[in-house]
Amino acid sequence: MNMETKKYQIAVGLDDSERSWKAFQEAVHLAKNKNSPLHIVSIQEAIEASYSASEVLAAEKTSKERLETAQVKARLIAEDAGLEVVVAIVKGNSAHALADYAKKNLIDLLITGDTGHSSLWGVLIGTTAEKLVREAPCSVLIVR
Repeated sequence: MNMETKKYQIAVGLDDSERSWKAFQEAVHLAKNKNSPLHIVSIQEAIEASYSASEVLAAEKTSKERLETAQVKARLIAEDAGLEVVVAIVKGNSAHALADYAKKNLIDLLITGDTGHSSLWGVLIGTTAEKLVREAPCSVLIVR
């Protein structure tokens, strides 16, 4: 009986920040060791509704272009490392959108950078990484 086993799935959140690139490097390393596909997921957060429609559209375009540029760079690095790569830009709240992506794509390990939020506001509402740990349907690795 020839049963094909499911490949271990690794995803990394990439927002083009220094910490997300650190998480990306760790994700590449782990995906190579596990011979796993690497999902590179960027979240395009909603722009405040207090701006005009044209300002919102311009900001969304700029945000999407920045994320696309980061993903092209990340894809090339991951492919050069010999990895199978899946890229996605998802609209929504970072923690919720990453958790939802992980659920829909049967991700086994989700990797994200530590935001380092230490303000009172961060303590009250929780950082994206903390929210992700609560919402994700899989293991979460937070890279510092």
